[in-house]
Amino acid sequence: EMRPEHIELLQGLLDKAGATGVKASEFKRYGSARKLYNFNIDNADAY
Repeated sequence: EMRPEHIELLQGLLDKAGATGVKASEFKRYGSARKLYNFNIDNADAY
């Protein structure tokens, strides 16, 4: 779930990178960094 603080942070990064026409609210958050770092291939179909 993308909370308002995540959207704000992502939008700032997109703006800084010069990514025009891209809305942070269109992105999905798939999990915490820890979860992604310890990726389990058996759950790949969930993504």
